[in-house]
Amino acid sequence: MDAVDLFGLLIPVTFFVMLAAEARWPARAFPPRRGWRWLGIGFLFLLAAASSFVPLLLPTPWMTTHRLIDGSDLGIGAGIVVGWIVLSFCNYLWHRNVHRVDWLWRGFHQMHHSADRVDIAGSAIFHPLEMVVFVTISTTVTTLILGLQPVAAAAVGYVAAFYSIFQHWNVRTPVWLGYWIQRPESHCLHHERGVQNFNYADFPLWDLLFGTFRNLPDWQGDAGFGEPASRQYGAMLVWRDVNLGQYGSASRGVAPHGPPA
Repeated sequence: MDAVDLFGLLIPVTFFVMLAAEARWPARAFPPRRGWRWLGIGFLFLLAAASSFVPLLLPTPWMTTHRLIDGSDLGIGAGIVVGWIVLSFCNYLWHRNVHRVDWLWRGFHQMHHSADRVDIAGSAIFHPLEMVVFVTISTTVTTLILGLQPVAAAAVGYVAAFYSIFQHWNVRTPVWLGYWIQRPESHCLHHERGVQNFNYADFPLWDLLFGTFRNLPDWQGDAGFGEPASRQYGAMLVWRDVNLGQYGSASRGVAPHGPPA
């Protein structure tokens, strides 16, 4: 097993370690969902499949040959830092737009926000098309734009996965950490029912720069869509707006009165 494969293996290891930890030391009480952890594990394997097969469908050799920047000279350490900063910004832009554009919200992102739990299992639940987008953005940034060494590119992919998993972790975290990584308490606000207008970035720098940063000491509230919308996976798979009856047309999961100040 080489270093690239090792970084890929670290993602499910991280997922299951955090899953066990939050089961032992949960910080917030969410509505119970029978089979919820198994559902999250199933989506994790779907994500792993997307990560394995989508790069095979992309013109990766062409991307390598036609890279915009030869980032291989950065080496592994600097390549990881630069790669993560650029990738996190691209992911921030994607995340802002799936909350802003109705068809992107319905077709790609509403499934992730549907769950009334913010935890490790929920960190893996995404529409399959959004999984494809994540892998495509990551491959484009690390291979075509930056031309990083394969090990650095794989490490950037792991860092992105870690940040995504961590912010859904149902444990308590210190406030100071929120300036380096999005804390679960802050991400719960992003998933709060009828809100979802803050904390888009995995790397908080982008929320700080664009005015969407909120670093809560604690969070208690309701997440997701509520019943029955939170369970309508079939409708969400075919791009139906499951919040239409509650919030009206093109709400993108946000209550008509808007987010709190």
